[in-house]
Amino acid sequence: MSIPYTQASMALVRAVDGTYISYPFVDRGDTTTKVYNLACTQRASDYNAAQIDLDDNMSSAANAGVIELPSGWADSNAYFVGDTNHSPIAGGMLQFTRTFANIPAYSQTSIGSYGYTFPGLGGFAAGTLQESDIASVSMTLGTLGVTLVTSDALTLVEGDKIDIMLKYKDAGSDFVYVISGEVFILSVANSTTFTVDIGRYFDSQTTLTLVSGDVRKPSNENRPPLQKQGQLTESLTYILPGVTVGISSVDDIQVPPTFSPWEVVISEGSPTQYNRVNVLSTSSHPTAAEYLTIMKNRESIVTESSLTKWLGNILVQSVKTVKAQ
Repeated sequence: MSIPYTQASMALVRAVDGTYISYPFVDRGDTTTKVYNLACTQRASDYNAAQIDLDDNMSSAANAGVIELPSGWADSNAYFVGDTNHSPIAGGMLQFTRTFANIPAYSQTSIGSYGYTFPGLGGFAAGTLQESDIASVSMTLGTLGVTLVTSDALTLVEGDKIDIMLKYKDAGSDFVYVISGEVFILSVANSTTFTVDIGRYFDSQTTLTLVSGDVRKPSNENRPPLQKQGQLTESLTYILPGVTVGISSVDDIQVPPTFSPWEVVISEGSPTQYNRVNVLSTSSHPTAAEYLTIMKNRESIVTESSLTKWLGNILVQSVKTVKAQ
């Protein structure tokens, strides 16, 4: 009787047909980050889940724990994130997927609008109220915003915030656009001509027809908290503790705090209090004036942040911000 013979190589992990590379972030413009998916087989009785450690790199076949890597696959910046999809096959063999991944690059993406309660503003001294009817509205292809001409001279500078009521339509159309609310001055040509961003963006030169409109620059910047839609941006940072510079363990990772204004209250004979506030003033942090500068500079505040697992030990820190209004 012949003695059954089993090739010694069956005890080793072999990458077979079905092995492929994926690019998970092409939709973000990242064509560099790769996930290596090795379709592997091995004699089931010889499989060892601890053969290689999470975070081991794929600089060689030996490091990857396989007999041979596909040509050109060696990548010292790809890290082991796990074996998955285990299933038995004929002949006492086991098939599974062995995965290595690069640490994805940092990305920042606008992901739409977001309803947010922006802080109220207080403590501004009264000034001079300025008002005027709008005499005309126009746009120039390639220039952000629309240009308004007012009937009366106004004292405005770039970055000022004004209230606007504007009704207009495209020439030849009966559809009337109505814009009512706060807008920022993008540029000032003279005392009656300035440009504002009303949130409409043109792909061709269009003649605009004024229906009616007026502008108002309040005597001060005071206002209650404002519930409004804002532009939301998500920033993603991928971290592998022990590999990412400065991060030895998960405990080294700090998640950015959300925007939470506060005010110090000092009363004689009582402990100092630190109160969260939703209306900024001359004594809050930030002050109302500082927040107004944040708005004029079109800067963003943190609305939400989190830390979650991506693949293996690779973590992803998500920070969502909205443009201050």
